Amino acid sequence: MDLGPQLYEYYLQRYSEIYFLIGKLEFLLRTKIVATLSNFAQGIGYREWHEVIPSTQPNREAIAFAKIASQGSNLEEYLPFSFWRHLFRREYFAGLWVPSLHKVFSNISNGSSKANFKVVCRYMKRANNIRNRVAHFNFINAGDHFEEVAVLEWLINAMGGPSA
Repeated sequence: MDLGPQLYEYYLQRYSEIYFLIGKLEFLLRTKIVATLSNFAQGIGYREWHEVIPSTQPNREAIAFAKIASQGSNLEEYLPFSFWRHLFRREYFAGLWVPSLHKVFSNISNGSSKANFKVVCRYMKRANNIRNRVAHFNFINAGDHFEEVAVLEWLINAMGGPSA
């Protein structure tokens, strides 16, 4: 696919903006989720934050891979974006969201509510789709650039992170 120099620079600018926001979002997710789940885990008698994650096959595989890749240091940096996204699934509402994960989104009032959980779930799913589209340089499924930026900024701001 020959884009030509002007079209190439146009997409490069848009992709770089989105990818930068995804990086900020992923950094915040790793930092805030690990801190929040660490407190939750200690409060209920577990040693490690990841011990409170539901033991599904994908979760076990992601954590096992990250343990090997990290060689015991900063496990969370080796977990893919999709791992963090999947912590916001409807079946985790009572077990993770209500007691703990809502605290990650400190700038949302009444954070533990089901309505707020649904919004975060929807935005996390959308952020994962945006991340995959940009990572695979997919023009075909390109959405509205401003909508994509707004979704990512909403998540970042809801976590109390720096705005774009």
